[in-house]
Amino acid sequence: MTLAHIPQSPRIKCVVAYSRNRVIGKDNALPWHLPADLQHFKKNTLGQPIIMGRKTWQSLGRPLPKRRNIVISRDPAFAAPGAEVFTGLDLALAACSHETEICIIGGAQIFTDALPYIDEIIATEVHAEIAGDVFFPELPAGQWQETERLPQPPENGYTYDFVTYKRVDLAP
Repeated sequence: MTLAHIPQSPRIKCVVAYSRNRVIGKDNALPWHLPADLQHFKKNTLGQPIIMGRKTWQSLGRPLPKRRNIVISRDPAFAAPGAEVFTGLDLALAACSHETEICIIGGAQIFTDALPYIDEIIATEVHAEIAGDVFFPELPAGQWQETERLPQPPENGYTYDFVTYKRVDLAP
């Protein structure tokens, strides 16, 4: 069998915005309003499947257009009109095995569960300590390398950067 015939796994990326103290949400909503970050999110997810947890789905209130919306809920009867529902991350990822790229968009439990599979993190790092009730997990030391940092102009009282992290190849 040649390399061209070996099936390749999709590239899995996480698209997230978090504060200095790792907050990603408060009361099932974003704790800031940053239109440039929303455009950055859209640019990085359009045309790709997006996997999210039930609470993230409920906070959005609708399927995001031009993306395959996938919701993870432990409740097999949970209905998400305009999205596919799976009872676990493994099932959602398996349903996307033919895709080139998959985006994990939250919330906290989904990020934590998906972290071992993620190849790239597209982060918006907000330079502020924010009160919140949902947090992005700490990245394991030595497993991630920052490959790009793009400072953004201040918006609605916040300064922030668009930052890309890639998983470090730990193979010998």
